[in-house]
Order: sequence, then structure tokens, then C-alpha cells
Amino acid sequence: MATTSSAEPASLLDAARTLVPLVQKHAQQGERERRLPDPVARALREAGFFRMFRPAALGGLEADPLTAMQAIEELSRADGAAGWCAMICGATGAFDAYLPAEGGKEMYARPDVVTAGVFAPGGRAVEVEGGVRVTGRWAMASACQHCDWLGGTAVVFDGLAPRLSPAGVPEAVVPMFRASECTILDTWSASGLAGTGSHDFAVADVFVPSRRCIRLPMAAPTHPAPLFAFPLFGLLASAVAATALGIARAALDELLRLAAAKRPVGAAVPLAARPSTALAVAEAEATLGAARAYLVEAASALWDAALSGKPISIRDRARVRLAATNAALGAARAVDLAFTAGGAAALYAESPLQRCFRDVHAVTQHALVAPHTRDVQGRVLLGLDTEVPMF
Repeated sequence: MATTSSAEPASLLDAARTLVPLVQKHAQQGERERRLPDPVARALREAGFFRMFRPAALGGLEADPLTAMQAIEELSRADGAAGWCAMICGATGAFDAYLPAEGGKEMYARPDVVTAGVFAPGGRAVEVEGGVRVTGRWAMASACQHCDWLGGTAVVFDGLAPRLSPAGVPEAVVPMFRASECTILDTWSASGLAGTGSHDFAVADVFVPSRRCIRLPMAAPTHPAPLFAFPLFGLLASAVAATALGIARAALDELLRLAAAKRPVGAAVPLAARPSTALAVAEAEATLGAARAYLVEAASALWDAALSGKPISIRDRARVRLAATNAALGAARAVDLAFTAGGAAALYAESPLQRCFRDVHAVTQHALVAPHTRDVQGRVLLGLDTEVPMF
């Protein structure tokens, strides 16, 4: 796999493998507390996962997408919630490439600073001298309790009405708030990815200087590099999908362990000897392997184009988005097969299979990989006119 010259991304994968015992040790604690446990958050911060895609000029690793995806997958195999938080905070760094230079220097005077946020518009911004004043509330801000900065998209208003761009769409901005300016609301009581601490956060009439605002739609990056030539939402969708792939691999690991050890009540043979178990394992392995291979193929093609400076077409963007959606849905299918083959034992809270089942289906609800995204992807591949706001 290709890498950038600004860091040694292969070390991310080594670091992920090293952290597996720690992540697994605290997984149940995260479930109970509904947040990423502090020892895990600290280890992920120190290892660089929270700055994977941040520009090197701002202290980030500027890691290549393929290595980052493998590292996310490895962490998610150990614990879906930990992999998700590493993915969210690490992938948020790609937005930092579009910060004004002065704002980036302010935010990242220390390289271990953690940033996350919510791209969906939940705020109202009013232009004032030197910046904007923002009031709003944003849902599902994963790992927000471990962040130094939080960003949330806000629509710019003139009086009572949104300000419209020349194209006739509302103007928007992503202000970067100090965590101390935000109120975290205890809202994250969820069935899946419970340990991610994805609470709501809110601000009330907070001033954010222009140097800490990303204007939408984003223009050329402040810090150009091959990583930021890779389509942003394709990069984010691929990272989300990598989380699902890791969770699915954990489910298959558990099914193989269970099949070798379990003899179902009243059965004359162990679970592994049942033909239905063999069929489930075969289908799950093939489904997961095919889904992963398509994502790696599509992401590798775009990364090669980004490294060489070749133009990336809308069809190329659609393919990587389709591959990411397919990977997430394929991972969910593999988990469903493992969960069903595991029998009644998979229902208990202590079973890794039920945790994987809940977590992977939480991933498939993400806006970038949800089933409905295939409609837009298919329309682009057919050459039909369609809106592509996040391509």
C-alpha cells in the first residue's frame, strides 16, 4: 500500500494491534458507562489515532486511507465502540485541511488535541464583525466527552431567513467551538455502539472568529496534499465501513469459537458438526471477504489517482461510495448469519455475538453508508441527472 511522506502510517496498524488487549479489557466498561473509557481514549490519543487524517502541518499523521482503514478495522474487531471513536475523531481531521491557516495554528498548538463534531446542520449562525455568533444543538457527537474542540454545521441567517448563495441554496459554515463553550447533553442511550458516548451538544450565542470557521461548500484545501485530493465523503464513508468490517470479523471469530465448544441442548453432535453451521460460516466468510475486497479495490484506485494527480470523476466518487455502503451492508449480513447460527446463547448480554449484532446495525444507520445511499450511487453510474451533495 502507498503511504505519504509526512508520517509512517504503517505504525498505525502496529499500534492498533498492540492496543487490542487494552481495548478488549475495557469494552464492557464502555457499554455500562455509555462512553469511551478514559484509559482507552488516552491510549488512542497517544498513539495518534485521533489525528490520523489531520494535515501534517497541524501535527497530524496525514495517513494514507488504506492503512488507516486497516487500523480502524483492527480496533473495531477488538471493540466496535473504540474503533468507531478512533474513526470519528481521526476522520474529522480531514476537515482541518480546510480551516484557515491561522485558525489551524490556534487549534493545534499542541499536536495531541482531539477534535470531532457533527456535519449535519443543527445550528443558526449570524455574521458579526470578525466572525459569527452561533446557537444550536447537534445530535450524535461521538467521543464528545474526550474532545478539546467540537464542530457543528450552522446555517447562516440574515434576519429571520437563511442567506442564500448564488445557486439558491442556504449558506452554511462549520464553526469550531472550544469544548468549554459547549454543553454536552446526556442523550446517548442506544442499542448499538453504546460505548461511543455519542451525546448531543449545544451552544448558546457563542462567538467564533472567522479563522476558526470552515465555509461550505468547501473550496481548495488550505493544506493541499494527496490525502485531501481523495474525495472527502468517500474517505469518510470508507472509514465508517471499515468499522463495520472489523465488527463482522469479531462476530465470525466468536462463531468459530462457539461452534468448537458448544453442544446444543438435546443435540447428538457439537454445533460445528451441523450442516447449517458450515453453510452459515461459508456464506458469512464469502460475503465479508467480497465486501472488503470491493472496498479496498475502489479506495485503492482513488488513492492511486490522488497520489498521481489524476482527475477523479463523479463516477469514480460514486464507486467508492457504493463500495463503502456495500461493505457496511455486507458486514451486517455476515453478522446476522453468525448471530443466527450461534443460537439462543447469542441472546445473552455477555455474548459477543449480540454485541456485534447491535453495533454493526448501528453502523448501517450512518448517513454515508445507509441502504438508501445506493439510489444516488446507482443513478450516477447510470448517467442520470441527480443531486450529489456529499460526493
